[in-house]
Amino acid sequence: MTVIDIVIIFRHNCGIFLSLQISSGVRRTCIHGLLIKGFTQRMQAHFFQHPTRADISQWRLWLSGNADVHYFQHPYFAQAFSESHHYQHQWLVVMRDGKWIATLAWVLMREKKFMFSYATTRAVVYGGPVFLPGLSQTDKEACMDIALEGLIKTTKSKSLYIQFRNFYETEPYAQIFTRHGFVFSERLNLIKAIPNREKALMEMSPSRRRQVKLSRTNGLVVRSAASISEVDELYDLLRKLYRKKVRKPLIAKTVLHGFFKQSAAGNSGTVLVAQYKDRIVGGIIAPFTPGDTIFEWYVCGLDKHLKQDKVYPTVALTWAAMEAGMEQGCHHFDFMGMGIPGRPYGVRDFKARFGGEWVNYGRWMRINHPRTYKSVELAYNLLRLMKKV
Repeated sequence: MTVIDIVIIFRHNCGIFLSLQISSGVRRTCIHGLLIKGFTQRMQAHFFQHPTRADISQWRLWLSGNADVHYFQHPYFAQAFSESHHYQHQWLVVMRDGKWIATLAWVLMREKKFMFSYATTRAVVYGGPVFLPGLSQTDKEACMDIALEGLIKTTKSKSLYIQFRNFYETEPYAQIFTRHGFVFSERLNLIKAIPNREKALMEMSPSRRRQVKLSRTNGLVVRSAASISEVDELYDLLRKLYRKKVRKPLIAKTVLHGFFKQSAAGNSGTVLVAQYKDRIVGGIIAPFTPGDTIFEWYVCGLDKHLKQDKVYPTVALTWAAMEAGMEQGCHHFDFMGMGIPGRPYGVRDFKARFGGEWVNYGRWMRINHPRTYKSVELAYNLLRLMKKV
């Protein structure tokens, strides 16, 4: 049985926007119309919670011709998270006249070690919508409106909040985000140009270049991870780092297992480990978009322990990932986060010496359940003070 759930009419900055949501079984369809200059432009947003292989194939085919796609909005990312069995990966497609014109993907993440794990569930969007090349700015804004509407309706009852971790400037969509209840917060990032090996190396500080050279001279070997067991060794180092210093949730080990299998097939990035005296002393998880950007998703190393030997795993790994990106035709290295402006952040000083351009794309966040959020935030901060997380 098909049921009309809700009809909304509101004013968009380029016309009158009408939204009609219809439910039929487990599949939900949102039909939207944007009245622009006297005519109606019909768009549809289709939500995929349990996509078929045919759906995934169509998604991959559509993205293959889109220069703006990156790993975190690609089916490979969806596969790594979905197969981990710890998270729910979901996505929607905005269509016009039966043709795809935009996609948006997100992950429902939760901390299962907590008693009330449902209270830690959040919907995280890495980047933002992927638009059809050549789409006008007006159409992009309409797509963003529809995508946010669908995202909120789909996740509001399941998540404490929705967070966009922006990979690009979102100022043109600020009014749309704000109207949907999102609040912007500043977040720094560093993006380094890697046009060629010589230029990328010379734009690093002298100390960083020296540490790369010393590490290699003194016996550190950086290579591709050879097995799941080496990924597990890397994960153990990451877990200790996040437990003692970062003190933030770390994704499940099985996600990295999935990414490793993809990287071994040459599909999505690289997993590098640093080996010193027959021991894994660091590693880096680096997804890439061939011809565009390689990302430093996770990195760690026993630099402090090995400083006396003049061996610097994290430095050597970061440089090795840049080299791997250049081999794939990547022109940029994204450090994926440099903290909040004006607030001390030790990692910022460490990464800054690799060189690059500072950006502040920030984050958009919508709290779906304010009272619960405040309670959970208070409990989490108390646990951090007690060093329980």
